[in-house]
Amino acid sequence: MKKFLILPLILAFFTLPVFSRPGFEFGIGTGYVFYGDSDTKERNRVLGDTNQSILCLDAAVLFPMNDFLIFSLGNDAVFDFRWKGSNHIYLADYSFLAGFRAYPNLGGLFFSIDYALGRRTDFIELDDLDETLNSKWGNGFKFVFGYDFSYHLNSYGPILAASLKSMPRGGSRDNILCVSIKLTRHK
Repeated sequence: MKKFLILPLILAFFTLPVFSRPGFEFGIGTGYVFYGDSDTKERNRVLGDTNQSILCLDAAVLFPMNDFLIFSLGNDAVFDFRWKGSNHIYLADYSFLAGFRAYPNLGGLFFSIDYALGRRTDFIELDDLDETLNSKWGNGFKFVFGYDFSYHLNSYGPILAASLKSMPRGGSRDNILCVSIKLTRHK
């Protein structure tokens, strides 16, 4: 009996006007990660002066609720690549996001807060160590501040954004700063 009630509720939810005209966005950027775990800091120190590259990726589906508020569902990933010769440490942080974006009627200026469910996978290959480590799944938050050049337009446009994501890792916390450019389309 309950199965017959759940299906109509799900269908009604996705046929509401707010879900009938979603937008999307995807972005690429770079940043810096402040690791809270002492083991991760020590492994990164072992490489000494290394080559490093940090890549931030994200994508989201945007559901406009009114002219000033958007509900978003998406995911993001931050890859911290460190290498020196044949030794390397690749740290991949990934999470699923759900939150709200608000436009305070100042052009395309916006801020958002997202709940993040994520984890980190470390790929380590050093002279005396070769392992893959996975953190526990954690609940964190992502705060974004940016400017949307396509806000109130029915076209594609760029977004410049800066974000801070704070993710717990057991007894520590990683803080990830990213600056990115995104392509978006509203409505």
